[in-house]
Amino acid sequence: MIFVTVGTHDQEFTRLLKRIDEIAPEVKEEIIVQRGFTRYVPKNCKSFKFSPDLNPYFKKANLIIAHAGMGTSIEVLRQLKKTLILVPRQHKFNEHINDHQVGMARHFEKKWGVKVIYNMKDLTPEVLEKYRKIIKIHDRDLNSLREYLKNIIFKIKEKNE
Repeated sequence: MIFVTVGTHDQEFTRLLKRIDEIAPEVKEEIIVQRGFTRYVPKNCKSFKFSPDLNPYFKKANLIIAHAGMGTSIEVLRQLKKTLILVPRQHKFNEHINDHQVGMARHFEKKWGVKVIYNMKDLTPEVLEKYRKIIKIHDRDLNSLREYLKNIIFKIKEKNE
């Protein structure tokens, strides 16, 4: 099973859901989507808005496709040790208030080799069928992540002053 989560941010992530829906008929695995505040409802896979607990979906999934939210990314890589593809929400598509998810996704990509999709055309049935890299991050790895986040927060504060 492939599980797609867009998180709980209140801006829509229609771009990801439409692409998943578009390629779903060509994917051999079941796809389940947590669509959050996105109004688009996929026609070619199961979906729901929210759940009090995503762990059953995470545990059942062979592959998780997620927005580049810090909590989801760390949980999947550190605790669940599952295959993860990050699709960061982007400011230019009105999916978030800034591009911190793009920066964080780049950090995960560079530091640990996490697969990141920036352009939806790169999210293909072949990628979903073949990509099964499991990346494990450990507690010691979180120190570099903390430093990275401090720098992001500092830059955001500096920009807003």
